Amino acid sequence: MNYTKAKIFNMALKNLGVSVGVQTTDQTDRNTVVLNEFYEMAKEKTLCDHDWGFASTYRELTLTGGTCLNPKYSYEYDYPNNCAMIREIVAGVEEKQIEFEVCSNAKGQKIIYTNKENAKVRYTRLVEDATNYTPEFAMALSWYLAFLCAKAITGARMNTSDCLQVYRQMLLEGKTSDANEGYQKADEECEWIEARG
Repeated sequence: MNYTKAKIFNMALKNLGVSVGVQTTDQTDRNTVVLNEFYEMAKEKTLCDHDWGFASTYRELTLTGGTCLNPKYSYEYDYPNNCAMIREIVAGVEEKQIEFEVCSNAKGQKIIYTNKENAKVRYTRLVEDATNYTPEFAMALSWYLAFLCAKAITGARMNTSDCLQVYRQMLLEGKTSDANEGYQKADEECEWIEARG
């Protein structure tokens, strides 16, 4: 199924028990205005709250060209423009997990500190095109959007904590779905257990 912003709006409204949906997201009725107000925030929060496979990407980082002011680290990199959340600095085959820190410089720009030279990063990107959403993400987003809009749209008719509870359940379903896709070698520390069998 291809999702659109309007479909997400209508899912959120149905989650709130509102039967009248929206035709387009540029309508000027109260519900659409409220949903538009919170949509980007809800989308970014939902992307950040789980390491969604469909939004995961890699890229080489670019040095800022400035002096690294953090004494713990040797390198200062630009933060990717389309990044919702950094998941890891990619480690080589023989390397352990690489430390990094996200900060802002004197100009207020987000930067990444690390000791990894020629660093490559894996991150969750800000996915703008709703047709790329998975069913689990679309459902989770609709419930978080409903949570943010509940009081403004329904007043006292909907308990916001109910929306938040369903949202958390949708995140768990997303984690299960993502875990079923792909393969990762089991931890080596468990090999001694297999050898005993």
